[in-house]
Amino acid sequence: MRGRRQGRTILRVVALIAIFGTFVFLGEIFAQEEGMEPPPDIGGMPGGEEMPPGMEGMPGGPGMPGMPGMTGMAGGGGAGGLQWTEQEMPEELVKTYDEFLAQTGTPGAMIPENFLEDDQGVPRKATENAWRQLQRVYAAREIGGPAEGGVAGKPGYGLATRIQRELAVKEAEVADVQYVYEKGLDNFSFEIGFPQYEHSAIRPGTSTIPVRIGVIMKVKPNVAQRYPSLIYRKLKKYDFYGTDRQIFRIHDYEGGIWNPKEIYLYNGAVSEWNSLWGQNSVRLTLYDSTGDTIASATQSAGHTGGICAKLLYPDELNYAPMNEMIIAPQDKSFEGGNLNLPGKKGWYYSFSFSVPLGELSGLDRAEAVLIGAGGREGARGATQPPPPDATYEGEASRAAVQAGVDRATGSARRGVASSGYSVSGPIYTGPVF
Repeated sequence: MRGRRQGRTILRVVALIAIFGTFVFLGEIFAQEEGMEPPPDIGGMPGGEEMPPGMEGMPGGPGMPGMPGMTGMAGGGGAGGLQWTEQEMPEELVKTYDEFLAQTGTPGAMIPENFLEDDQGVPRKATENAWRQLQRVYAAREIGGPAEGGVAGKPGYGLATRIQRELAVKEAEVADVQYVYEKGLDNFSFEIGFPQYEHSAIRPGTSTIPVRIGVIMKVKPNVAQRYPSLIYRKLKKYDFYGTDRQIFRIHDYEGGIWNPKEIYLYNGAVSEWNSLWGQNSVRLTLYDSTGDTIASATQSAGHTGGICAKLLYPDELNYAPMNEMIIAPQDKSFEGGNLNLPGKKGWYYSFSFSVPLGELSGLDRAEAVLIGAGGREGARGATQPPPPDATYEGEASRAAVQAGVDRATGSARRGVASSGYSVSGPIYTGPVF
């Protein structure tokens, strides 16, 4: 029994010694050295200005409560005070205050101008943590600004804050819709058809000739696999239910298979998408051999908000209905070669021009351009001028027709020689298609 009491006494003594030793050790750590200068205030704020009101007690500031001796902490081995250095942050980690508000959906606070702009009025850049630090300090519960001095109400302040955040999110959503729209303007290519005219429009004394030219706009290869994925990645973050939101459908090519996907977008963002694509138009311009413009015309591209489905399943051009004969040049391109119109997929446009005959003779090349909302130019397709030693189509056709007439006339002369009839010389009767 006596041995047990002695053991408990020894344990108590050891515990007291350990506690006392801990206090002595901590006292040595926090002991201040005389004559040591306190470290400068932490930078952290855009431009290195003084700490804002209410931040004097933050770590690194003078008079920080609850941290005795922090301003005089000594370095090891008799070193001086702590040395604070400023390191320039990478460009991708800093942003302006307006960019911070747009990306985070945070309502703006009444932050002093010296934190937002430098002496030349250039917006300052800082990290997201630095801007959040300023937000906490200056996001006071005031309305109308300091001049009015209004105090926010309990339900009203929270309501106004939620509205400001929703506004910021919807503005960012519409901006991203505009971004993916602009990225889609270059998804197409053009083929320009051979110029055509109506024979009934050619009369004695005619000086201006009505000419029509067909243009085909096709979807570039692999666009249907890449572009919808870009849309989905950019807009997926806005996907959530709401009374003012609607389904936006996308078919992307993820994992090597087609995936129908649905995301809920703000009604205004969907309306913006539909409006932007509906403003697209196609412009065809004719040039002469010197590069001067002969004529130009513009018409609607026929795009709608359902462009994602059209990229995957474009319309099929059935140019030759049953019992209709295709005249050869109508199925040829501007530069020669066949367009292969039957079964081609895309959009078909027919442009009409009234061109003076003198200018029409100088027609050398044509250019088609997709014009987006606000006049932004997208996909472009232009024909190349023929080489200098090329034979013009009119001369080639005439020579071919004349050669055929000569061969037919020679055969006729030999065939009817014994009949006593005579055959007159060859006559070129006009254009043959």
